[in-house]
Amino acid sequence: MYIKNILNQSEWGEHPYSFKTLNSSLQYSYYDYIEAWHAIFLHQTKDFSHSWFVNFDSKFKSPFPYWFSSWWEKHGPTSDLLPPNLKETVKYFSSKYKFMQESQFFPKVLIFIAKYKVPWILKWSYKVNWESHILSRQFSIKWLDKFKAERIIEQVNTKFPQVNAPQRPSTSRTSHSSLPIEGRSKSELKELARQLMIQASQMNDEDDEDDASPKSQSSSSQTQNPPSQKDST
Repeated sequence: MYIKNILNQSEWGEHPYSFKTLNSSLQYSYYDYIEAWHAIFLHQTKDFSHSWFVNFDSKFKSPFPYWFSSWWEKHGPTSDLLPPNLKETVKYFSSKYKFMQESQFFPKVLIFIAKYKVPWILKWSYKVNWESHILSRQFSIKWLDKFKAERIIEQVNTKFPQVNAPQRPSTSRTSHSSLPIEGRSKSELKELARQLMIQASQMNDEDDEDDASPKSQSSSSQTQNPPSQKDST
């Protein structure tokens, strides 16, 4: 079943109890129209099955009336039903998409599924309570395993690209022992020295101070080792 359109009360007419003729000689009010959305799945198919493939039509763009929220609660999937990668995509979509004011009343997964045309399987079966002698219907919703969610994920990432934080240039210094100096010409050594000067200019002040005072580092290391010197004597 493909959902092509959902009539709002404003589209129906001035009064929701006014009658209209819909593809037959019978007349319906807007309340009958709402009830038909719940009763449609009671129809017996040709193969005597009560399993339905449900999706929004590719041209669907209708706003949702408020009563559709209760229909979705019973007949639509929740985000927990989706595979993990698509579930995370719904969360990312919800954080980036600009929802209309009237859409704030509906589940985010409903807006996502309607926008990207994600299908689901709806089926129901009879349930018998022998103690109370009650026959009821039990609805269940299943994810369509054959559906390729990667296509939807790619569409979302294309529409809302993730911006990575800019990386700071590396300030790591190259030790002199690892520099390939041997066998280089004079011009190559000058170019290498120029590159080292550029790297040195990108270092922070603390590194510059450390590089500018090698004698103080050496002297401090000497003052830290008087016990070993005494022991050697």
